[in-house]
Amino acid sequence: MKKLVLPVLLILLGTVLVGCPSPKPENWSCPELSTPTATAKISSNPDKPEKIIIQIDGTPSMKGFVSDRNSRYIRTLRLLRSATNTAFPVTPSPTFYVFGTQRLKEPINHQSAETTWFYSGGRPELRDAATHKIIAPQKTDPPNSLYVIVTDLYQEKAQWEDLVAQLKDHYLLKDGYAVGIVAVKSEFLGDIYDVGLDNIRYPSVKTNHPFYILVLGRYSQVKQYFDKIKSESQNTGLNFHSENFVIFSTQIFEKPALLQINDNEQPTPSSSSPTSDNPQKSGIRRVEVINDGRIVIKKVENPQNVERLIIPSQTSNDSPKETSLKYRLNYNPLPYTLPLGNSASYQLNGDSDFNNNTEEFKKLDSQSSLIPLQLTNWQSTNSQLEFNALINLDNNPQGIGVYRLIFDVFPEKISGSSRPYQAPSWWKDWSFGENEIFAGDRTYNLQPFLYNLGDTTFRIIENKPNVALGRLCFIIHKK
Repeated sequence: MKKLVLPVLLILLGTVLVGCPSPKPENWSCPELSTPTATAKISSNPDKPEKIIIQIDGTPSMKGFVSDRNSRYIRTLRLLRSATNTAFPVTPSPTFYVFGTQRLKEPINHQSAETTWFYSGGRPELRDAATHKIIAPQKTDPPNSLYVIVTDLYQEKAQWEDLVAQLKDHYLLKDGYAVGIVAVKSEFLGDIYDVGLDNIRYPSVKTNHPFYILVLGRYSQVKQYFDKIKSESQNTGLNFHSENFVIFSTQIFEKPALLQINDNEQPTPSSSSPTSDNPQKSGIRRVEVINDGRIVIKKVENPQNVERLIIPSQTSNDSPKETSLKYRLNYNPLPYTLPLGNSASYQLNGDSDFNNNTEEFKKLDSQSSLIPLQLTNWQSTNSQLEFNALINLDNNPQGIGVYRLIFDVFPEKISGSSRPYQAPSWWKDWSFGENEIFAGDRTYNLQPFLYNLGDTTFRIIENKPNVALGRLCFIIHKK
């Protein structure tokens, strides 16, 4: 009988091993979010413009800027010329033109724009400004030209709309192109024209009056020119403020942002979490290996970008039904572009899946009630987006298993007066409207124009396919 013991034990052991199969091994890689081609070009060394064309508003409303021979306006004109030579040393010196309702064909001597007769309106086409008519590149200009426009931006409302439409068609809709604006104030003594619906003229105004430098071309060239203008303004005592430089670009980041996970630390509860005093109270843990008995995920590519959590279901009636974890997403905004507002949107990527306590993963519908977390409370500061992951702790048996979740993050869509970007303070401070008292140190209807341009830029971003600000990847074992 003793001789039968060993064979029987072996048979029993084999039966146990067959009845408890090993979990199926799985590897996972959070799908890479490709950088748009235009962004890749933006981030590389900028190509040099074939030609730099500086167009100066020669209408009478600009005359007051040159009443002082040492005005900031005159000094800025000189700076623009020197900055082009240092920003693009291989490119020929800039060519200057004057414009009113159109750009005159003959180039001008740049020093003539420092004199009062230049703005006398002696020619019919120089008695009023129509900036929108000079936005389109002219056929005689080289295709890779950088355009600089100096103007006080006095336009009727209809021309604001026309100006934005021209900037959109010729720059914002072209991949890699942008519209830059620098806001400057200068000593001014003269008449201010075309204010309000009645085109009121205010004579002999002495003030610090705004004018604007528009820079149109490839983003990389606009950015490089801005860098030189800003640095040389410090060297020459003009000291242009950083926030007065804005680039409207439909590419607003260098590369998509990803989570940064430290496996040696446990996730941080948000201040709104009912378990904020103890992140392990609900049993949520950050782990390196996910194993639900059906599948095991040991290897994850770029694990520092993937959050891996175990979430136990709460069975006690006294246990919270949800909890909230805090995350921070670092993104790389392109210099001078508008910062994001305190909001963002996200969507579940179609590659997300769920094993439902089996050995096979199946695609997860973005509207599924089983998805164990939501992203909430977005806050933007500098180049960081903070948000909470609101985690469902229910004990629904249909939700047990392993989730591989991919969330793509986008700027919030424009809705009414809610905007996905933050506007610099000077947009409002330098603007006055139809029902406001005239202020010589402000520009009529400036804020509506800039908001129109900003909204137009972000609506183009909304309609671009697959251009996400960031990608968030989670592997969650819901027990």
